[in-house]
Amino acid sequence: MKTELPIIHTLRGYSAVGICLYHYVCCTTGYVGPGIIFDTFALLALNVQIFFVISAMVIPISMLQAQYKINDFVTFVYKRALRIEPPYLVSILIATAYLNLRNFIPGSADVNLAPSWSELLMHVGYVVPFFEDSRWINPVYWSLSVEFQYYITLGLLFPMAMHSKAWLRIAFYILLLTGPFLTFQSSFFTSWSSLFLLGILYILHYLKKIKPIEFWIFLGCASAITYLKIGPNDLLVGLLALAVIHFFRDFDIKIGRYFGDRSFSIYLLHTITGAPIINFLSHRFHENWQKPMVIILGFAVCLICSHYFHRWVEMPSLRLSKKIKYTRGS
Repeated sequence: MKTELPIIHTLRGYSAVGICLYHYVCCTTGYVGPGIIFDTFALLALNVQIFFVISAMVIPISMLQAQYKINDFVTFVYKRALRIEPPYLVSILIATAYLNLRNFIPGSADVNLAPSWSELLMHVGYVVPFFEDSRWINPVYWSLSVEFQYYITLGLLFPMAMHSKAWLRIAFYILLLTGPFLTFQSSFFTSWSSLFLLGILYILHYLKKIKPIEFWIFLGCASAITYLKIGPNDLLVGLLALAVIHFFRDFDIKIGRYFGDRSFSIYLLHTITGAPIINFLSHRFHENWQKPMVIILGFAVCLICSHYFHRWVEMPSLRLSKKIKYTRGS
């Protein structure tokens, strides 16, 4: 069975660009007024859920390929940390520099957003949501916290999903299905676990690790709980992502792969590169014909910064991660 799904590159790139444009159009206070344009771009916030579904598919694929065992947990977390942490930490330094610099930029709101040392330390372990009145210095970091919790959870529990005994697989499904009943705070994986289960179930079915009846029963359960506890729009986006991947799995274009390869860099940098440009210019260019040009300029700055960030920070991190092998080799 072919394990590479080329469409994921394009879908990941689309999601990163979509979230970027959502922040640029809808989160620049008062720049784009209420109306069909604002409402349309507001829907792009749901691209975070597409990222979750993609992650729920690609990580299990790599674990299945490596014949993952619970003894590999430390190696697994170490590989994921090498892949994610260096770009994340460098982006924190850039965000901190910007938040300190903005205090000297004419026209900036008269509020000091520079983080304290304690706030910075909370970011290192993604523990911001566990402390009252703490905040992310970059609004996109909450989803990275969810992802890291997902890695820990999957590293501990995924051997159950890979097991030949049905009762162990069912126990795994039930654990993820109960998550949204525990709490709904966006920075906690348990709040989104039923949505992640959609992607995990699809991969187990696609790679013929489970029977179709098992797939459809628990896909229905995961869909129902996602609808009730997370939301109908989240479910719709999750199922649409699965449908696109299923029916267009071999779709692959250069521009899609380009944006897909740089999606993590775009995601990390767009609120601390292009967004400040748009925010600064939004106070000076108010005509309707000027607004698209301002947003396009901010997006272009983001793409340029992301291109070099990907080359100089993300790619070395990725190469380091790939060098780490499980004891059996992977």
